[in-house]
Amino acid sequence: MIKDLSHVPNKPGVYQFFDSSKIIYIGKAKDLNKRVRSYFTPAIKDRKTEQIKKQAIKVETFATHSETEALILEQQLIKEYKPKFNILLRDDKTYPFIYFLGSHDFPSIHLKRSKQAIDENFFGPYTNARLVRDQIKELQKIFRLRNCSNSTFSNRSRPCIEYQMKRCSAPCVKLISKSDYSEDVSAAQRYLTTEKKHVKKILKEKMHRHSDLLQFEEADRYKKRLDSIISLEDETSINIHPLDIDIWHGSFEHKTGLAKISVRDGKVRSTKTYLIDSDASSEIDSVFRRAIFHSYLHKSHIPEKILIANKISERKLLQEALEKTFDKKINIFVKAPKGSKSFLDLAKLNSKQTLINSENKEPPMKLAFNELTQKFKLNAISPSLDCIDISHHSGSDPKAGIIRFNINGPDKKLYRTYNIPKELGGNDPGSLSFAINKRLEKNDENPSILLVDGGKAQLNAIASKIKNRNILLLAIEKGSQRKVLTENIYSIHGQESIDVNSKLFNLLIKARDEAHRFSLKASRNSKRKKISTSILDKVHGIGPITKRNLIKEFKTIDAILSAETEELIKIRGITPEIIIKLSKLKEL
Repeated sequence: MIKDLSHVPNKPGVYQFFDSSKIIYIGKAKDLNKRVRSYFTPAIKDRKTEQIKKQAIKVETFATHSETEALILEQQLIKEYKPKFNILLRDDKTYPFIYFLGSHDFPSIHLKRSKQAIDENFFGPYTNARLVRDQIKELQKIFRLRNCSNSTFSNRSRPCIEYQMKRCSAPCVKLISKSDYSEDVSAAQRYLTTEKKHVKKILKEKMHRHSDLLQFEEADRYKKRLDSIISLEDETSINIHPLDIDIWHGSFEHKTGLAKISVRDGKVRSTKTYLIDSDASSEIDSVFRRAIFHSYLHKSHIPEKILIANKISERKLLQEALEKTFDKKINIFVKAPKGSKSFLDLAKLNSKQTLINSENKEPPMKLAFNELTQKFKLNAISPSLDCIDISHHSGSDPKAGIIRFNINGPDKKLYRTYNIPKELGGNDPGSLSFAINKRLEKNDENPSILLVDGGKAQLNAIASKIKNRNILLLAIEKGSQRKVLTENIYSIHGQESIDVNSKLFNLLIKARDEAHRFSLKASRNSKRKKISTSILDKVHGIGPITKRNLIKEFKTIDAILSAETEELIKIRGITPEIIIKLSKLKEL
């Protein structure tokens, strides 16, 4: 426990509590001295504060000029260090986004799923995938953006059917310039983030400007964009209150549910919910500022109007911090503006439903583990299953992959890969025995069930390794003609009869497939690393960073050696001299 707080100033800023090795909590304060001392008064605090007080052995502070600066710094530090006692926002699922492939000269538009927007090329999230597809079709009708893959794009010699349907401007065969296409992409992104009347105003101005300059072909291009927007508006119903606003609401019981409803042009464009595993009503301002900074990662993601339907005390402070962070005018409302009541009701419904869902939701693999423990009469309170698989390329680069499942699904912090000695390459029983010895060195990682991808030979190879460890040993062997649902399951007593339609059988299949994916990825990464190291290191002038840039862009050595000069010269660190050396390497 911290006793000396004399060094803490009476200024606004950020404070950080440390345990013996890392930061455990970050907070902001208007007066650092008063706020930090409040943790160590005799009065009983909430559970989180009591735990911080008990575990903290050091506090560091960083003074700022204002409380607004402190709030911005607090959010930046939380994102970087992710302290365990700061509020953990759990996205309850992945969401569909509209995604622009920004790294290409002619970006494509796609549906992409993610828990949150990763960068400025993500727009959303939307309520469902159908809405995203509809929006993409709408954007293609207006702005004629491509939605093909990069490989398809690079191999086309004539326009595709999307061009004939007037949904693509055919940049693949140079029927539109890079600058014109880029302008269409920017216009499409503005269309997603601003009011339609603002987009129409811009298009009208450009149409008239080109017409005045007698550039009738360009003027006609903008006229077609404008006509498409008007035509699509005519197809949709009229809304009396064309709102553009994000509405936030939180429900607080023994847990906390947050919901965000994004309204554009008076229609719900997207919804998002978060779950916090504690009642955070006592720190409601912290909850909303953390959620809002977590949700909005770029200027294009945040609207000019935000309604926070719960009572917060730091509205002006949060508004000022957002305006400084995103460099745009933002209004935070605490009272619902005209026309937003139905959307506010929807936000309240979603935040409450998040709490209901968390109560009714059973762990995804609980029933399967129940079947497993009942069938094999296991006495395990919290059963866990490891599955092991060996992967190699004709005996080379052998790797063992071990994955862990429990009632909550994959437990990735206990996934492990092991390098198998070269002399055991191709020897699956020997490789399994070696990997199991490594895995069981740490008793705290021992599973209740060990599943081996293989048959009786693989099972017998490791049976002696787990003797007297109270671990159930099973093996899963591919069945007739390697067809799905024909697998055979073995224990040390022989073949087991398990219904292929049962959750238990499905659990074993999932574990086998995940172990296979994990070990195969490890083996491929090892081979790729070896290939890239041995060949590219022969080229003088290619260092680690340039090598990484090449692999990131071209993926394989063959693609690097086959690349054209104009493609290679775009890569940072590549000079004409290096290109000549690469061409000589190709000739060898």
